Amino acid sequence: MKQIKNNFISALSNFYETSEINEIFYECVSHITGKSRSQIIMSLSDKASNEIVKQCDTMLSRLQTGEPMQYVLGFEWFDGMKFAVDSRVLIPRPETVALVDEIDKLKIKNAKCKMRVLDIGTGSGAIAVAVKKRIPEAEVTAADISEDALEVASTNAKNNETNIKFICDDALSDSFLAGCEPFDVIVSNPPYICPNEMAEMRTNVLDFEPHLALFVPQDDPLLFYNKIAKFAINNLEKDGALLFETNAAYVHDVEKMMHNTGFNDVVVIKDCFDRERFVIGKKI
Repeated sequence: MKQIKNNFISALSNFYETSEINEIFYECVSHITGKSRSQIIMSLSDKASNEIVKQCDTMLSRLQTGEPMQYVLGFEWFDGMKFAVDSRVLIPRPETVALVDEIDKLKIKNAKCKMRVLDIGTGSGAIAVAVKKRIPEAEVTAADISEDALEVASTNAKNNETNIKFICDDALSDSFLAGCEPFDVIVSNPPYICPNEMAEMRTNVLDFEPHLALFVPQDDPLLFYNKIAKFAINNLEKDGALLFETNAAYVHDVEKMMHNTGFNDVVVIKDCFDRERFVIGKKI
């Protein structure tokens, strides 16, 4: 087992720091064996079975190409729940849980029995499913332009026993969700990476995660924010809230845009890594 661990460190050193490789090794072996990290540590001197060697070699060959561990394993954890992920959807990030936290706070402040929530660009469905799980009485709708992504999101909703309405539609279209009833909350983590940021991105993101969900035109970094904010100001109930996850480089541009669009009480919130990441505003 220790030799397998050393193989991981040797093979993946071009992609990750040693501490990250250790985490990947333990995650992969735990997935294969069902053992906890402490159990694996105690068994490092044990002889690995042929099946464990075979499965580790298969995983390592994929990881060596730069493929993210989450795609290799086929899942990622988000807000305490297991989400199926593959190359059709972005991998949910831990910082995004803050959006779910903020919606949870809105529910506490708002005594309305059935909060109507819309998640635009749902991807894996992580935000929508987490909101529904925390607020079971909420009516949650999730939209995405990608039918492939919606297939993954539907699987995650079913696996986590949540009832969500999924819609395939283009948030940039003038007819987006035409005729819908007003919502109490609209949330979105839209594409926000400009092409000039590619050089700073890791291979495991750039080469494997869907570009449709990552990139915006270089000359229009707020493309989705502008469009969604205009939709939201016309489709939120009074006192309804719009919540965005943003590119940290443009967070204050989004804040200003929301003010200009007509939102009040606009605030910027930091993520779990102490970076300004989220912008929230209310329709008065």
